[in-house]
Amino acid sequence: MTLTDPEEFIEEQTINEFSTILTHMYRGEIQRSYNWRARLDATTNWAILLLSALITWTYSDPGYPHELLLFSLLFTSLLLGIESRRFMYFNLWHSRVRALERDFLARSLNPKEEVTSRRWMADLAKDLKNPHFKISYWEAISHRLRHVYVWLFTICVVLWLGKLIIHPAQTNKLSVVVARAQVFGISGTVVFSALIAFFIVIIIIALTVPKIYKEGDWDSIKLDKKYIEEWDKDI
Repeated sequence: MTLTDPEEFIEEQTINEFSTILTHMYRGEIQRSYNWRARLDATTNWAILLLSALITWTYSDPGYPHELLLFSLLFTSLLLGIESRRFMYFNLWHSRVRALERDFLARSLNPKEEVTSRRWMADLAKDLKNPHFKISYWEAISHRLRHVYVWLFTICVVLWLGKLIIHPAQTNKLSVVVARAQVFGISGTVVFSALIAFFIVIIIIALTVPKIYKEGDWDSIKLDKKYIEEWDKDI
């Protein structure tokens, strides 16, 4: 007989059979989550290595162009897009892990806690049948900006300014620094204005996107939002 209701399925199993099923599922979701977390770290490492290499090379000689540090912003932005997509996959598997940890493992370790709802099982079963991303692409970009990339962008620009100040000769005059910021015939004023606009945009994305998607776009595992609020600060 085909059972479509998770609660009916559970009633047909012994507690050992049910625990075995969820234990194996938990191990599988942990492995998936770990794999995608490793991919997240790899992308971040690419960005850090690239920035480190460009900084080392650019500062090694006064004659080396400062433009490379600006171009690293473009490449780092590309890595941000790749990493945000990977974060969406990581979130998909991690949300299931948190559902099992909170609603199955935690209650198993505390038998005195009363089971008030099996809604999480129905939501989890629905998600297994129809898996989809739990956060939008813009939410993922906002998350990675706040936790990683806004700091990389800031470091890159600060070191770019340092390059302008000390090379080819150290100066403390703002007009000289602005003049040195010229890129391919584009005046330093325009370059600085573009950088200011760039930072305004990423700050808006980092701070406002979570509010725009406050309610989330959830078709399954409705409890995931509170899980994300818990581990969002740790990633």
